[in-house]
Amino acid sequence: SVAGDALISFNGEVYNFPALGKALQATGWRPRGHSDTEVVLEHLARHGSDGLSDLDGMFALALFSRHDGSLLLARDRVGIKPLYYACIGDSVAFASELSTLVDLPGVDRSLDPVGLSHYLSFGMVPSPFTMLAGVRQLEPGCALRRDAAGAVEVFRYTPWVGADPMEIPSDPRAQDEMLEQIILEAVGEQLVADVPVGVLLSGGVDSSIIAAATVRHMSGVRTFSVVHDNPAYDERSHARAVARHIGSEHIEIDMPKGGLTRDELEELVWHHGDPFADSSSLPTRKLAREVRKHVTVALSGDGGDELFAGYSRYWMNQLVEGAARLPAAARRPLRGALHGLTRGLPGQRLPSFTRRVGRTLSLADRDRWERSVGTLTYYWPDEQCSLLAPQWHAAPGMLQALLRQRATAAHDIRTVDGCHRMEQHLVLPGDMLTKVDRMTMAESLEIRPPLLANKVMRFAAALPIERKMVGREGKAILRALARRWVPPEVVDRTKMGFAVPLIDYGGRVLDEATRWALQGADSPLQSLLTADARARLGSEFQRRGDGVDPEDSAFRRAHRQWTMTVLAKALVHLKVVVPGP
Repeated sequence: SVAGDALISFNGEVYNFPALGKALQATGWRPRGHSDTEVVLEHLARHGSDGLSDLDGMFALALFSRHDGSLLLARDRVGIKPLYYACIGDSVAFASELSTLVDLPGVDRSLDPVGLSHYLSFGMVPSPFTMLAGVRQLEPGCALRRDAAGAVEVFRYTPWVGADPMEIPSDPRAQDEMLEQIILEAVGEQLVADVPVGVLLSGGVDSSIIAAATVRHMSGVRTFSVVHDNPAYDERSHARAVARHIGSEHIEIDMPKGGLTRDELEELVWHHGDPFADSSSLPTRKLAREVRKHVTVALSGDGGDELFAGYSRYWMNQLVEGAARLPAAARRPLRGALHGLTRGLPGQRLPSFTRRVGRTLSLADRDRWERSVGTLTYYWPDEQCSLLAPQWHAAPGMLQALLRQRATAAHDIRTVDGCHRMEQHLVLPGDMLTKVDRMTMAESLEIRPPLLANKVMRFAAALPIERKMVGREGKAILRALARRWVPPEVVDRTKMGFAVPLIDYGGRVLDEATRWALQGADSPLQSLLTADARARLGSEFQRRGDGVDPEDSAFRRAHRQWTMTVLAKALVHLKVVVPGP
């Protein structure tokens, strides 16, 4: 062994460790146990950072060499596991949770205006930023090297997701067969565990494929789904149909009744660290708590929408791009007609179609970078400047700079393909995977997403957009596979999100927390927002979304409120220094 002078701190799983271990043993190395950690340590001790690209899994790791005093930090290529670090003098502190670094002497806890701006845009803080000026996140697929002299270098050890496609056949039937085989292999690799493994089964396309693949590898599979009293959020009939078809032991979990509690709100903020405004964290935590009573590890269908263009917003972006190609002189009368309609409907909600037309025209007036995230953004940069005290304004163009960095040069952001590939670098790690990791780890439940295995991601990267999205239907090739494995009626249904009715669920606790955030003498928003902004937001949140303004809807208003409330709570939790004017 050459790893005798090396130490590793490792969070996660590397699924291809048996193959890596076999290659090491061919050179004479003999393992002392059966864990992936031992293999990863020996592999990296021999190959250094060049060996990181060989790892297929979800991980954050730190490797220290006592031989030369160097430190290597690395994060998995898609960003499933988090890794925060702070450079303090010539030392580097690191952790899987931002909160761990807050109280270290020498950490700069002043508010980072760039992190704040991105949070207000997206309801999450994308890497490499945090809300703290002195703490960064490693980006997915990146590593940090600190040498014995204290010099620090951050570098990318593997291409962005989507930038290294594998070779695939051009024949659609051969592509279908290849995808089926790749998913079966990925699921088989991720079923290796020393503890009970289950499958999260919503009855949607992605989770149904994972469940069906699992029963091809093992018997006695347990599947889990959530049942709601509210039919708008209940998928029990679809999950039951899949479970019957594949023969799994199906366990239904009643989403606990009752609204948001003060403890639930505080715990959500504590576990996320940075402010995080995706309200589906709430049911995710509840689901994890119940599933953990049965198993320690569960497979999920996470990543299917982002890799295979499953969201309706991709084709909606094309409507915006079409409107943007119209001369401004042609768009103005359309907006005028819409405003005339709203004046004729005082106090009434606009039909959703009419509101969508209005929002499309509104977004068409923005630059191409802002249009690409038009359905994801709650507080545009120009509005942020009208809300924030001047000292907290981020430099102009921060949003555009982030989106340029996340877009791949080979794909035009104005196309469906460009938008969905950029989302793999922004929303997938910053929102979807962050939510699942923080909320399931809070309950000691490990979630493994086979659709984010390296081989599946590289296959998806090579796939033409026409095989992912056909008309308005996304995930076309995944749907074709699902129709072969599960009942077609499960596949051919309207997509449902995993969410809660935020305003109804938040109830009195959300109202109280919002009132404190905007009016409380000890709220950091007193120094962050202008007095006029706090008053305007308070008035807006009370209206709950009247649906007349194209930018307005009950959903959008609720999440703008949640974004501000969570921000205030998180700044207090992180002890962020927000001095007044």
